[in-house]
Amino acid sequence: MERMTYSVHSDLKKRLDAHPDINWPEVFREGLRKKLETLEKLHAKGEL
Repeated sequence: MERMTYSVHSDLKKRLDAHPDINWPEVFREGLRKKLETLEKLHAKGEL
C-alpha cells in the first residue's frame, strides 16, 4: 500500500480529534474511492 500525506487546517484537525473513535484515514480512503468512481463514470460517458 502506498502512503500519502495531507495537511488540514488546525480548526479541522481539532474537530477530527474530537472523534477519536472514527478511523479518519479509512473515511478519507472511501471518499477518494467514491470520487474516483464518479469521475471515471463521467469520463466513460464523455461528460468529463
